[in-house]
Amino acid sequence: MTGKFAALSFALAAATLSVAAPATAQTTLQQNRVADDPAGLADLVLPYTPYLFDFAVTSMRSFAEITYNGRRYDPITRSLVVTGLEVDRDSVHFRVGQMRIAADQMILDDVAVDTGGLPLDPTTREVLDRLGKKIVVGSLTVGLDLDAPRADYVVQATARLDGIGAFDLEADLRGFHFLAPLDRIDGEPGSGRPEIRGRLASADVAFTDMGLVPALYEVLGRQQGLSPQAARSAAAVIAGAAIAGMFADLPGGATPALQQKARDWSAAVQAFLKDSGRLRVVFRPAEPFDLARLTDGVADAKDIEDLDPEVVDGQTVAQTLLSPQALQLASDAPLGEVLALAETLLKGRGTPQNAGRALEMIMPAAMDGNRTAVALLAEAIAMNPYVAIAQEKLAPTYVSLDLALAEGLAFAAESLDAIGRRLSPAEIVGAEDEAVATWRRTPVGQRQRASEIEAFRTRDWGTIRRFAYAYYEGAEMPRNIMRAYGWASIAAAGGDRVAARLRDELTRAAGSGKLVLPLDRARKATDDLWVLILGGDEPAQPAEAGASADGGAAPPAEGGGEAGGAADGNDPGAATGDSGQPGAPSEERGDAGPVAPLPSGGVSPEAGPTGGSITTPPSEPSRAGDSSSSSGEATEPSSRPPGGDGERETAFAESIPARSR
Repeated sequence: MTGKFAALSFALAAATLSVAAPATAQTTLQQNRVADDPAGLADLVLPYTPYLFDFAVTSMRSFAEITYNGRRYDPITRSLVVTGLEVDRDSVHFRVGQMRIAADQMILDDVAVDTGGLPLDPTTREVLDRLGKKIVVGSLTVGLDLDAPRADYVVQATARLDGIGAFDLEADLRGFHFLAPLDRIDGEPGSGRPEIRGRLASADVAFTDMGLVPALYEVLGRQQGLSPQAARSAAAVIAGAAIAGMFADLPGGATPALQQKARDWSAAVQAFLKDSGRLRVVFRPAEPFDLARLTDGVADAKDIEDLDPEVVDGQTVAQTLLSPQALQLASDAPLGEVLALAETLLKGRGTPQNAGRALEMIMPAAMDGNRTAVALLAEAIAMNPYVAIAQEKLAPTYVSLDLALAEGLAFAAESLDAIGRRLSPAEIVGAEDEAVATWRRTPVGQRQRASEIEAFRTRDWGTIRRFAYAYYEGAEMPRNIMRAYGWASIAAAGGDRVAARLRDELTRAAGSGKLVLPLDRARKATDDLWVLILGGDEPAQPAEAGASADGGAAPPAEGGGEAGGAADGNDPGAATGDSGQPGAPSEERGDAGPVAPLPSGGVSPEAGPTGGSITTPPSEPSRAGDSSSSSGEATEPSSRPPGGDGERETAFAESIPARSR
């Protein structure tokens, strides 16, 4: 019967929640209507949830009596709202005064459960009778902040039972997966148990007593022949001793530090049992804790110490409340304090939100390229795409966000789109050029530039196509639609069919107004680059079978000096130049001088001033007579940077750590 109650209690919510699961869009593309809102697909489905709710109710009326007062979709909070929901079947009867379901939260208010007919054990029944709670009334709130690509979850849940108690849970999970058991793996029997994978960054579990603990003392004490006060004292002694010795049987024994923790926990639990209020268990590992350590074997002292659990008795201040005086900073305050206060104002923690003032504090540092400030700027615009920004600041803001997109910062894609909708096509093209120029002055940008030069020199169409997609998506380099079109067109001209499709899709999107791309200028710049690839005005000569595609290229220059300067001038990107003036190199872009005609067979033989590349050049130049090369299916080097974050040199100034969240 209890299982029936649980099934009926949550079936309706599950039926609608299943279609509203968050699907955070992390790689929004320009003017992409599906991804304008970071909730993505969920917000497209949510307006139809009233009809899905109707379908769920109609289907479940075969199992229970279900009625409700009304249901609607709230476009402001983007949630399904159901009022007066009642479910009745045999001994199960409950009511939900109001249910709100959105992509990232569920709120059940004024929930009433009639326990009179439920098969409860005698002690539970006696406790409820002592509390006068035959009908239990309360509320339930569940919030979920999901980073879908990384499978990171921040879960917050609160269950309040009036006159009984409240339970609170908050957990920060990284890369979390619940793997269902497989009967057989590679022909061998599976474990038959589900697996939990992921890391725990932090967790809080708390119980606030609202009458349950005294009722337990009275009921349990009477069963043992004790008064409520004697039962309270006995419970404190027994629980304290049990907790103090709970680590005695750990493999290898408990360390002195862990034994001290156990004594502290015992004292906190005894204090709660003597004067019940709020008991809280906190996990704050120094580094995210691998949950597999708890599920794959027996936990030892090292596991417990790394989790760093604490037991706290009494009320704790969840949020320090700030006075207006605390929100004032000296004119010469360190940048770290300025950005920490800006984050507080932006998120409204401890003080009412003031996004306008936060943006004023963030903007100067963001325009100077501070990474933390740019991250806050992206978050501010994603929170409110219509936030007021001076017109003259829009283009520089677009540049900063384009660099943030290349860095993979959160909220960069949606905030970049929001600012792009306020700019003219010419302003967007100029801002994207400036972002690329800034990026190319960084070590990682210089390596990418060297890789592009090598790809054009060897006519590696597959690598050129990958760069086209990277420019289009803003993947590990700033978004630049002009270059995306040009690079795709060049690779397609070399025979890469995938690049040809990208070129055609960009052309159609530009023609329909879905994408900002001045086609005439893009084609002119692409034609200029193509002339350089062919080696001036000479027609391309088909290579003999087995001949190197770059056989006609001049040999690499020895040493530096003028040779290095020539290499800079022959950057393939310089052929497109400033998008407004194809082929015109500029000092601001980092081009050393005018572009000279190149010898037949390739672009500059120089790999750039830094050497190295984020794309490992092919071990042998592609062969002009190789059919796989002309189809774009040749073995291609990876265009992703080697290593992890430690090898990426940021395009932003040194970060100032923001206040811990």
